[in-house]
Amino acid sequence: MMTNPIIHGLVFVAAVVIPGGLLAYFAWRTYTNRREAKEEPPAPSPDEARNAFLSMYPADSLRARERWRRLNLVRLAKTRSKNNSQ
Repeated sequence: MMTNPIIHGLVFVAAVVIPGGLLAYFAWRTYTNRREAKEEPPAPSPDEARNAFLSMYPADSLRARERWRRLNLVRLAKTRSKNNSQ
């Protein structure tokens, strides 16, 4: 990532002026980007992700109750339309 764009700008200008500097500049950028990409934390396991989700959205929350209410209304509307059409 570009933490200081002024330094990157100065290095790029120097790379343009110096013969072969652009190759070194792009190699440096690629090296730093790959190194930063490797430092990312590993993804959580499915159990950890599920537990984190359930802790954020408990099953007895108002959000969950409202969602179930809407789903039941949709299911009820679907069954009513099938019964009325026959």
